[in-house]
Amino acid sequence: MNNELESLLVSGKEVDKKLVAEILSPYLRIDKETCEIRPLGSWDDLRAYRKILIYLVARKAMVALGLNLPEENASATEIMLSTGLKQGTVNPTLRRLLEDGVVAQTKERKYYIPNYAIEKVRAIISEANKQSE
Repeated sequence: MNNELESLLVSGKEVDKKLVAEILSPYLRIDKETCEIRPLGSWDDLRAYRKILIYLVARKAMVALGLNLPEENASATEIMLSTGLKQGTVNPTLRRLLEDGVVAQTKERKYYIPNYAIEKVRAIISEANKQSE
């Protein structure tokens, strides 16, 4: 009986690397030395909501890969500088992402995507791709 229940257990620290790669690969590459995002052409077609999600997933990937990034969390300023979005766009979009339960926030007011929300991110990104077709 216990074995059946044990199949329900997951580690909150484990990242589905295949799913993360699936989300990111159409939009960007990651510079392994500098941890900078190298956007692909499809990046420019993204609206702010999805661009921020993909950026935060990329940070999750960098940490999972053991790159020189201390944490996956990012401040609003880091997000603004790395995505090229304006502060007047980033702040309300982050509030909406928090309200939608896709992004979480640390005590230090840094943002990240919890592992349990990765599937939801994929669904949001896939929905955008279907709408643009």
